[in-house]
Amino acid sequence: MRESTIEQAVCAYAKAKGCLSLKLAGQNQKGQPDRIFLYHGRVLFIEFKAPGKNPTALQTRWLDLLTEHTFAATSCDDIEAGKRLILLLLTERWI
Repeated sequence: MRESTIEQAVCAYAKAKGCLSLKLAGQNQKGQPDRIFLYHGRVLFIEFKAPGKNPTALQTRWLDLLTEHTFAATSCDDIEAGKRLILLLLTERWI
């Protein structure tokens, strides 16, 4: 399965649940997570990866930096795991 397939499925699920999903991509944003999900003042950053793949060192540094600033930030290589992350965003259970 491709990374883009996972990202699209999780984004569609998030949209169906009422979340806003923004793509973080651009030349000056190397290593930043792929998506930011917003729901009623809560924020989740996700770096999508193909199954079994890990974030690069730069991506890991970004995820760590966001976490240090008290944001929820993680990587995801599975559709069902991505859906669980969205459910956590909806219910605030990760805080």
